[in-house]
Amino acid sequence: MIDVVVIGAGLIGTWIAYECANRGLVVALCDQSDPPGDGISGRNSGVLHAGLYYTPGSLKAKHCIRGRKLAIDFFENYNVPYMVCGKLITAGEPSHADDEETILKIKANAEASGAEGIEILQNPGRMFPGVRGKLALHSAGTGVVDAAAYLKRLYRAAEESGVTILAGRTFVEGHAGEVTLENPAGERETIQCGAIINAAGLESDTVARNFGVDRFEIRPNRGEYFRLRKNLDQQILVYPLPHTDSTALGVHYTFHLNGDSYAGPNSIWAETKADYRVTASREEFHRSLSRILDGYTLDDLQPGYSGLRPRLFENGNAIKDFVILEQPARVVHMLGIESPGLTSAPSLAREVCDLLLGEKGI
Repeated sequence: MIDVVVIGAGLIGTWIAYECANRGLVVALCDQSDPPGDGISGRNSGVLHAGLYYTPGSLKAKHCIRGRKLAIDFFENYNVPYMVCGKLITAGEPSHADDEETILKIKANAEASGAEGIEILQNPGRMFPGVRGKLALHSAGTGVVDAAAYLKRLYRAAEESGVTILAGRTFVEGHAGEVTLENPAGERETIQCGAIINAAGLESDTVARNFGVDRFEIRPNRGEYFRLRKNLDQQILVYPLPHTDSTALGVHYTFHLNGDSYAGPNSIWAETKADYRVTASREEFHRSLSRILDGYTLDDLQPGYSGLRPRLFENGNAIKDFVILEQPARVVHMLGIESPGLTSAPSLAREVCDLLLGEKGI
């Protein structure tokens, strides 16, 4: 019999499968795509967060701080391309009277959560040409990773650890102790198992409802990117001060390790869970980017790509933290795993495996 069936082969699900297999469990990993990778994980910006924004003591803070260190260990061991390049959160222009207070609050929050390498810079443009604003927070520990290469290598590592990959299988229904999957030909198979992990991302609420957990809803929130025709002279991420009413961090400057740079993402509600359009105007993105960086014209921006955040609501109320819920016994739901999900993935996997191998066992 299979010990654990993991539903969803993005970074979260694959990390859980990999971790469980390395602890001696018999694991099957299923995903509706074949090959997996074009969902949340495949369209990720690849930022390796340092844990600046999240409430101290929250799951996001805990798993971001621990997950970053575990992720870097994996990158080093498996030759995944990454770079600890640093990040600036700049007040930008025009300035506001409360900019300094806001930056000081972010710094205090980051340090309370355990983030390291945080400092405040006056006139950051002197050290980082093109950056606007009189004040910025510098996070030396923030980085970027090749998200596609990361997922591909992790997927292979899971297979090498003995995980059975069931690609192209759609979850149909399940009960404690079994799941039924369907292949593209419409053929169904029921698998007996000791535990089930719902890591279905955008569809995690649909899977949860099958097990009687009906108070959660995932609403897809789209983040769009515009590709930039030129890069900054220095490789560093540049962010604006975040809005307090959203888990999105505002249109910022980021780059991929292949040399491409981008402005984004924004935050708009998608029409469906497969709505990957880019609908924002260049003018809108240019205005946002120009508040934090000099030197970019409208012609420097071209539509790029988009991704979807699995924004979580409970009984209609927005939930800003991760939710890890075991209901019923031995069925664990991973809900609302948006940013910093990429950074947190290996730490979340450890927590889930600890839960399965704890007093209740599997």
